[in-house]
Amino acid sequence: MFKAALLDFDNTILGTEKGNFKAFHDAMHDVYGHGLRVDDFLHFSGSSWLDIFRYITNKYGKITAEELNVRFIERKADFFAHHGVVVADGFRELMEKPILRAIVTGSSRAEIEIFSHIVDFSAFDTIVTNDDIVNGKPHPEPYLLALQRLNIEASKSFAVEDSKMGITSARAAGVYTYFLKQFADEDHSSIADRTVDSMREIIL
Repeated sequence: MFKAALLDFDNTILGTEKGNFKAFHDAMHDVYGHGLRVDDFLHFSGSSWLDIFRYITNKYGKITAEELNVRFIERKADFFAHHGVVVADGFRELMEKPILRAIVTGSSRAEIEIFSHIVDFSAFDTIVTNDDIVNGKPHPEPYLLALQRLNIEASKSFAVEDSKMGITSARAAGVYTYFLKQFADEDHSSIADRTVDSMREIIL
């Protein structure tokens, strides 16, 4: 029986990826005068933002990864101040279950707090962001840190993810993994333990 839910954030709790892409595209234009180029996409999908910022700034220069991160967060906050965001079906119901809860995300804390008016972060027992780790997804470190903070075994936990990187990270940490299809751009059913259309289908 599961005793802890470990949830990815972008395109899992909230359907944010299209807004993320628009914000990153605009931040790139601010600095470099162009958005992502074709070969850049190979390093974009499923990677943590920190890895993406490092890749872009190593390739194009001008500013540091940290400075590009600031530009991105500013653009993201502006975008979502003017656009709505969809909450995952079944998320509210899952949060009412008597289990431990964690967010395990490749985003920064400042980035997810853009949505503090939508998601009650105090309802989570721990939140692991890019600020807390050295190795992002698909490395197991983010999930291992969440398990350590919750003081719970991987076998008693499950993860909900939308991306190949996230599923790989969770499974490498020994966590049972649900692939959530609701916001996903690609089908990763073959690498997850189970696929669901909604969090309502998750069996505790």
